[in-house]
Order: sequence, then C-alpha cells, then structure tokens
Amino acid sequence: MTPKEIEMMEEILSSYGPHIDVLEWGSGGSTVYFTRFLHSKDISYTWTSIEYNKLWYDKISEAVSNDEDVALKLFDVGNTELKQPYTQMDEYVAYPRTLGKKYDVILVDGRKRHRCLLEASKLLRPGGTAILHDARRTYYHGAFSAYPNSRMLLWTGLWQGKLEDPGLICRAINFMRYWCFRAYTFSFRLRPRSS
Repeated sequence: MTPKEIEMMEEILSSYGPHIDVLEWGSGGSTVYFTRFLHSKDISYTWTSIEYNKLWYDKISEAVSNDEDVALKLFDVGNTELKQPYTQMDEYVAYPRTLGKKYDVILVDGRKRHRCLLEASKLLRPGGTAILHDARRTYYHGAFSAYPNSRMLLWTGLWQGKLEDPGLICRAINFMRYWCFRAYTFSFRLRPRSS
C-alpha cells in the first residue's frame, strides 16, 4: 500500500475502537502492519486472515506468531503461483461464512476479489465497512452494486463500501467521485512511458 492508502486504512481502523473485528482475504504486509498499528493504539482486535499461497502463508505466520489475536487460515490451491485465474477457490471465498461471525472491517486484497466483495456484503456488522485494495482494476467494480454506500477513496487505490444508504446527496457525490477516479486512472494509461 502507498503511504496515503496506509493513512486512510489507519483512519478507518481507528474509528472502530476500542475493539474491532477484522476479516482479510489475502494475508500480507497489511496483516503484520495493521495489527501492530492497532496494538500501538491500544485498540483490542481479532484479525482473521485467509490465504491461498503456502509460501506467503508461512512467511506471514512467522511474522505474527506471537499475536494470539490473529488467526490465519490457509486454503492451499496446490501451487505457489500468485495468480489463480482458472482455479475456482470456492472454499477460500466461502470460509468466513462458516465462522458464524460479523465484522467491523473487511479488507479484500487477495484472489477472487469480485466474489469476496459480494460475500463480504453478507458478513458486515451494521456500520461496518468493506475495503478493496487495487480498486483501479475495473473488473472488480461490478461488485460495488452490493453496497448502497460505495465510494472511491481519492486519491488512493482504495474503495470503501458500506451497507447503510447514505442518502441521495451523498450517493450523487460518491457517483461523481467514482467517475473522477475513473478519469484520473484512465489518464495514466494515456501518458507516454519514459524509459
């Protein structure tokens, strides 16, 4: 994540104190960094993180091995490729529902992000928020319709969704922000690349 994205995530996580329950699809630096951040702010938490890559899972498990509030779950898909375009990963997507729990914040930063966002909409507590990392990728945007309050966090690669209807004016502002974000990211594609 960029420094601005980290700052936005810290703001969101802090707003749920003194206790927060977090679900994360895609373990990584965020798992390590943000749990340490919450600890430093004396915010108690549970952090459930789901991973599909065994090598990455082992690395993150070691980094958070002393944190009893972090639960990592591996769904090994049988290889170490970072991308799994032709693997269904149904158990990876559906696992959180088997826990019978609701979450304050759900971070989607792994595989099958479109499906995970749709699943996340069923797992949020009232007032909870879903965050999508790398939201510039337009093929994830179809899942945004599951969230009445859907907005791009300008100028970052993050998207935030909530289930509560924000009202007509806020929806209009979020709609304009979305298209400003799309225009902004599209302009990067048009710029000549320097060597």
